[in-house]
Amino acid sequence: MMFYFSCIQEPEKIVFHVVTDSLNFPAISMWFLLNPPGKATIQVLSVNDFQWLSTEYVASLEEQNSRDPRYSSLLNHLRFYLPQMFPQLDKIVFLDHDVAVQRDLSSLWIVDMKGKVNGAVETCRGVESSYRRMDMLINFSDPLVSSKFDASACTWAFGLNLFDLRQWRDQDLTSSYHRLLLMVCWIFFLKKKKFKQALWHC
Repeated sequence: MMFYFSCIQEPEKIVFHVVTDSLNFPAISMWFLLNPPGKATIQVLSVNDFQWLSTEYVASLEEQNSRDPRYSSLLNHLRFYLPQMFPQLDKIVFLDHDVAVQRDLSSLWIVDMKGKVNGAVETCRGVESSYRRMDMLINFSDPLVSSKFDASACTWAFGLNLFDLRQWRDQDLTSSYHRLLLMVCWIFFLKKKKFKQALWHC
């Protein structure tokens, strides 16, 4: 990150919102105190700062008990709450924790999104190790799936994204995320459940 600070053409216009878990929050806060970013502004936030995130949602992630942090880490799910996390912002350049920035990203800010919510790097170039298409991730033999999605559609890298938060809010995409997440949970347990008597529902 310090290298990126040296690449910024107008650092006084840049605000970095660094979001981490409660375990790493003290260390990251201290690091930026000892290594100030010049004229750029840094805001270090902990997931605990977002009180509106329901405890039930956090608990459901912990219950998954996945060893793969891509699926179990609250930080990875928080990216779907950017409009709620930063209600005062209309646009944001999202950088994942493992992104190596090698030049000034200011030009991303003026990209015409043409009404789209997300600007991202496609991963459909077959020569790259990150090559991904939808049919590599989803089973399209189900007619319901194949009727809704394009099997040859490109996926994208979540490492660097430009988000139009105003469009996101207008389209209420976080609610859509909730509905899909709930649907996935229902489907996952569809044939693995045993019903209880209604008296247990209170």
